[in-house]
Amino acid sequence: MASSKCYRVERCWSHSKQMLAYLEGVSDRNGAESMKGQKIWIEKSAVIVAEDDYLYDDLIGCQVCCGGLVLGAVAAVEAFGAQDNLLIVTNDETTDTQHRHGEWLLPFIEDVVVNVDLKSSIIEVSLLDGMDVCFTPKS
Repeated sequence: MASSKCYRVERCWSHSKQMLAYLEGVSDRNGAESMKGQKIWIEKSAVIVAEDDYLYDDLIGCQVCCGGLVLGAVAAVEAFGAQDNLLIVTNDETTDTQHRHGEWLLPFIEDVVVNVDLKSSIIEVSLLDGMDVCFTPKS
């Protein structure tokens, strides 16, 4: 089992769809190679988030509403390429009886996401024409 030593992240950045980081105490390639494949954790408070950006973790659990109807709660945020997608699972508070049990997979884009209120844990969306195909019923 790998040791669980803590290292301070000195700098990190994105490069070619990967995250690169300089860690305190790791001064050469050999030291870095020994850590390959391990996860790096940082304090959430250390993450700088722009005004129109959100941490996935902050979106998880938010209720998603559309025109006064509760579609469900965000269970996950998935990145499939062009944009992030909200995986929304219906719940007991869902008021849309036509879609009582199931999942929505909605793109997290300006045309769909009208408002994100993290203080109230509510995301308001607008379903565009044809977006009913984004719902998968579950029994």
